[in-house]
Amino acid sequence: MTEWPRVLLVYGIGVLAAGQLGIVPPLVPALQGELGLSLATAGAVVSLMTLVGGLLGLPAGAFAERIGHGRAFCLGLLVMALAAGLCAMAQDAAVLLAGRALAGAGYLLVVVAGPSLLATLAQPRHQPIALSLWGTFVPVGIAIAGIATAGFAESGWRTIFTVDAALLAAALVVAAPILRAPSIPHDADWRMPPGALRAALPLAVSFFCFALLFLALAGMLPAYLVERRDMTPATAGRIVAVATALGIAGSVAAAWLMHHGMTPRRLIAVGLAASTVAAILAFRPEFGVPVSITGLAVSFAIGGLVPAASFASVPRLAPGPRAIGPINGVLAQAGSLGSLAGPPVLALWVQLTSWAWAPALLLGVAAVGAIAINAPQKR
Repeated sequence: MTEWPRVLLVYGIGVLAAGQLGIVPPLVPALQGELGLSLATAGAVVSLMTLVGGLLGLPAGAFAERIGHGRAFCLGLLVMALAAGLCAMAQDAAVLLAGRALAGAGYLLVVVAGPSLLATLAQPRHQPIALSLWGTFVPVGIAIAGIATAGFAESGWRTIFTVDAALLAAALVVAAPILRAPSIPHDADWRMPPGALRAALPLAVSFFCFALLFLALAGMLPAYLVERRDMTPATAGRIVAVATALGIAGSVAAAWLMHHGMTPRRLIAVGLAASTVAAILAFRPEFGVPVSITGLAVSFAIGGLVPAASFASVPRLAPGPRAIGPINGVLAQAGSLGSLAGPPVLALWVQLTSWAWAPALLLGVAAVGAIAINAPQKR
C-alpha cells in the first residue's frame, strides 16, 4: 500500500531543501553591503551549493545507500539546519561560503535519498506519480523561497537565515521518527552493482543536457529580452520567472502520461526536443513579443516532462535495489554540472556568434540528450 502521507512529507521536505537554492539571490545586495562581498564572491555564494552537487553526487548516492535512505535524508536536514545557522552568524565571506558549502552537502543527501525513499514508500503502480511529483520540488522550492525572502528582506539577512535554520530543524524533528524506511545493514555489501553506472550513463547525459538548457535559458533570457526586445529588467525577470514555473505543469502531465503507458525514455526525448523547438520562437526577430513570450511559456512547460520522467526512470534502470541510490547520485551530479555549465556556455556562444545563432546551440544540446536516452542499453 502506498503511504501517501509519508510521500507528501518527503516531497515537502524536498521543497524546503530546494529553497536553500533560492534563499540567497534576493539577499545578495544586503550581503554585499554588510560583509563587503565582491560581485564574484556573491556569485559564488549563490552557486556553491550546485558546485558541491557537481563534485560529490555519486559518492553521496553510495553513502546514502550504505547508511540507509531514511538516515541519509534526515542527516541532510540536520546538515542544512547547521549550515543555515552558520550563515546567520557569518561575520565575513569565508564563514558564509563555508556555510553554503555545508548546505550543499546536506541538500545533496536529501536529493539522492528522496527519490529512493519515494520508490520504497509507493507501490510500483504509483511510483511514476510519486517520482513525477518529486520532479517539481526544485522549481517549487526556489520560487517559494525567493518570494518569501524578497518579502521579508527588510527583516535582515541574519533573521532570514535564522528562521530558515528553525524550519529545517522543525522538519527534522517531524521527519526523524516517521521516515523509518528499510536500510541496508552496515555489514551488508553496499557497493554499487557492476551494471549501475552503465545503466545510468544515458540518463545522466540526457539530464545533463536538460539542466544545461534549462539554466541557460532561465539565466540568459532576461538579458536577451532586455537587449533585443527592449523590456525593462524587472519585466524580463518576471516573465522568465513565471515561464519557468510552468515546468510544474509538465511534470504533472508526465505523471499522467506514464500512468497511461508512455515510457519515461520517450517523454525525456520529446521534452528535450519539443521544448527547445518552442524556445526558438523567443529568438526570432520577425516574431512579435507576444509570440516570443508564448514560445518561452510552452518551452518551459514541455521541458517539465524531463525531470519527472528522469526520476521515474531510476527504478526501471537500476539492475538491482542497491543501485537506486547511486544512480540518483549520478543523476544529481549530472544535473548540477549541467546547471553550472548552462549560463556560461550560452553566454560564450552568443559572444562568439550572436543571439540569432543561440537556437543552433540549444538544438544541438537537445539532440545529444534525446539521442543518448534512446541509445540501446546493454545489461
